[in-house]
Amino acid sequence: LGAVPKADVQRLLAFEPARRADLAYWLARAFDWRGRKASAATADVPDSMAAWIDGALAHGVPGDDARGERFAPGRPATVLTALDWSERAARAAHYSLATPKSGDVAFWRGLLAGTALAPKSGRALNIPADARLTRAQWLGMVSNLRFPQIRVIETTDFHGAILGGSKDRRSGRAYGGTTALAAWIEHYRSENPEGTVLLDGGDIFQGTMISNLQSGRPVVEQMNLLGYAAAAIGNHDFDWNADTLRSRVTAMRFAGLGANIIERKSGRRPWWIRSDTTFARRGVRVSVFGLGYTGTPRVTLPANVAHLRFDDDSATAAVGIPRLRKAGADVVVMLGHIPAETDSSHKAHGDIARLANGVPGVDLWLGGHSHNVVDDNIRGASVMIAGANGQYLALADLTVDPVKHAVVERRQRVMQVWADQYPADTLWLARVKRWNASIAPIASEVLGRNVTALNRRRPEATVGDFITDAMCFASGSDIAMQNPGGMRADLPAGEITRGTIYDIMPFDNTIVTLQMTGADVRLALEQGLKGERITAVSGVRYAFDLGRPAMGRLVSLTMADGSPLDDAKTYKVAVNNFMATGGDNYDALNRGGNKDDSGLVIRGAMEAYVREKCKGGAAIDFKGDSRVQQAGR
Repeated sequence: LGAVPKADVQRLLAFEPARRADLAYWLARAFDWRGRKASAATADVPDSMAAWIDGALAHGVPGDDARGERFAPGRPATVLTALDWSERAARAAHYSLATPKSGDVAFWRGLLAGTALAPKSGRALNIPADARLTRAQWLGMVSNLRFPQIRVIETTDFHGAILGGSKDRRSGRAYGGTTALAAWIEHYRSENPEGTVLLDGGDIFQGTMISNLQSGRPVVEQMNLLGYAAAAIGNHDFDWNADTLRSRVTAMRFAGLGANIIERKSGRRPWWIRSDTTFARRGVRVSVFGLGYTGTPRVTLPANVAHLRFDDDSATAAVGIPRLRKAGADVVVMLGHIPAETDSSHKAHGDIARLANGVPGVDLWLGGHSHNVVDDNIRGASVMIAGANGQYLALADLTVDPVKHAVVERRQRVMQVWADQYPADTLWLARVKRWNASIAPIASEVLGRNVTALNRRRPEATVGDFITDAMCFASGSDIAMQNPGGMRADLPAGEITRGTIYDIMPFDNTIVTLQMTGADVRLALEQGLKGERITAVSGVRYAFDLGRPAMGRLVSLTMADGSPLDDAKTYKVAVNNFMATGGDNYDALNRGGNKDDSGLVIRGAMEAYVREKCKGGAAIDFKGDSRVQQAGR
């Protein structure tokens, strides 16, 4: 970056003791502080260094220790002197430091990062007054000072996945879960403890028995202990209503962000949601701007967010990002519950790519909602999504020029969180055990046995067949429908416990029955296919072709026995209460007649169905019946 001339490096004498003249000279070179004349205090240093040392003196780098014999330019420098002068240089260059006085210990630790002088993780900074340093160590400190590195780590869509349990199909290697996630975060934070920023892209709590039955409290405790700086507000964070979410957010020791989440009545953000947050790391001013998902009313219970609107994300960011830059941000991170897709070349497309292409001034775009891995660069900015369920970490190392308020180098990667990569901390094991103490007996209750594993694969999700058959069984309906997004896990072969049922259906959706004509049933299925959602069904069979134009993708639709579906006839249809109010754009269901919310949670219907089918030691042996087929492939 031009801060160090090649000739100076070639004659560095790296392992010689650093002199006080070296301190002043290299600080001045790093900040391009060249004086007009040599100072009397530098009479015993080479002429080539004199003007630069004069520049350091002019900027007050040595403080009061700057004139005559007291300066002693040829005397070996101590580590404490190097730290003190570096901090003075940072304050002269208007870095963002914690206090107006000298002795910012966090900043000093950052200056020592990567050198043999750095204290080990968790240990206090304890430097003897006479501790010396070499020229190589000194230039390491100057590098850390002039071009500090900020490490940003993102998780997203954790969905309460405290217990983990996922395994790689080929190797059997486990990944995810709180203990593994904590070990990975602490490992990568230890490499840059003063410069690490930990963020989350939203959908934090909802999704597992251990989290849901405690209304997300263990997840908040986990994130507080791990030291998160901010999290975006996700659509499923509203699933237990806005009041519960407010309670969780107010218990967070970090910011809950959503600049575009606005109260309809007041026209302002709810008081407990922030648009952005700014903090200092290693003298760098880092600003994080947050966005909620604009489609939230369609992907959570609409009643829970009826009092809110989710404004255009582009327009909101286009106003907010320049404001942060104007306020002096060195690094701007956009953290949103914003999805993206990737093509075969790993290029990002979708909402977050649209934002990155249209809104300048952002160094790092971090998204969520789509539960996939994104690792791309768009218009010079990093664009990343860290998968879901604590199974991945997105990591971006940003080398910053605080003088120019710019990122000058970047490295990034998304990593799978293998459970055996780093040793689990006994404290985290104890915490998970405590959180699970009251839940484990409930989760382990055996309901029955399953012979053949049921999955969520397209076109016919056999676990969806199981869910909708249970809905018909519980409600006495002719037809049942389930949106694919509500099915969150497969049903393995073997014992069926309350925990496995909960994994499949973690949402507290209830069964709603409607009176619908055959034509309206057809319309609802078409509305799902319009968004390429293949609706799970019971009582009917259908075939579809996604290559056809939207709203014309149904190829055939019959009753389960193959008889025609009568468009004019009225049928009793069971759906979940999310779909019944038009969620996921099933608008036809919102128009159904004689709407009756049974109050029966679908999970309960599934449990009753398993008990019934497994009476007398029997087992569920369901292999699918081709009730959903894809044509045109």
